[in-house]
Amino acid sequence: MSAIRWILLAVAASFTAFVVWIVVSLQNDDSTLMVMTRYVKRATCWPADSSAICVLKAMAKYEKNGRYDDAVSAGVAWTKKYPDGFTSGWIYEDISELYLRRARADSGRAEEYLKQAVFYRDKALPSHLDSDSPYSLNTLVVISESIGDLSTAQRCVQYRNSIKLLDRMKLLANEEQHRLARQFKPDLDERQKLNNLQECIDVVAKRVGGKLSASGCQEQ
Repeated sequence: MSAIRWILLAVAASFTAFVVWIVVSLQNDDSTLMVMTRYVKRATCWPADSSAICVLKAMAKYEKNGRYDDAVSAGVAWTKKYPDGFTSGWIYEDISELYLRRARADSGRAEEYLKQAVFYRDKALPSHLDSDSPYSLNTLVVISESIGDLSTAQRCVQYRNSIKLLDRMKLLANEEQHRLARQFKPDLDERQKLNNLQECIDVVAKRVGGKLSASGCQEQ
């Protein structure tokens, strides 16, 4: 048998063995191939709805290209797929911010977009209220205050909503401070982070309270 024929047979045998290995590996979730495949899929966001992070990336890409409805659809599709998942709160929050940005960019349809911003903020609220983290409500405070800044119809309501969320944040921050104080060796970085948060809460509460007064909301 010629050397070329031996080489071809060896190549064919190697290829067959490789195919068999792939087939067997794909049937074993713990195989090296499957582990690598899952890693590559996560790293490349394939498919685009493989995780909440990937959905947020897809939404950002759609928005950057002016495809706002596609961005919202991508987010809503994820929340329908995982209605009880805590990540749906992130998605709703992002959709609310998207409508807020649209309201800033299009004053003619601002109130329409702001109603949508409120709608999705409210959908995001339950998962954030379930969290014991004092940081979890920060974005919703910003959204509520911003809606109040932009909307004449909802100004007083949204400023008050901001204050309510800030009160909740302050309560959680105080509880966290007490927890750290009870520790034998408190995390100094975390303590400083909480102090900064509490200062920020006080500053924002004072600012929003000033807006309430300046808008005549206190008398309503």
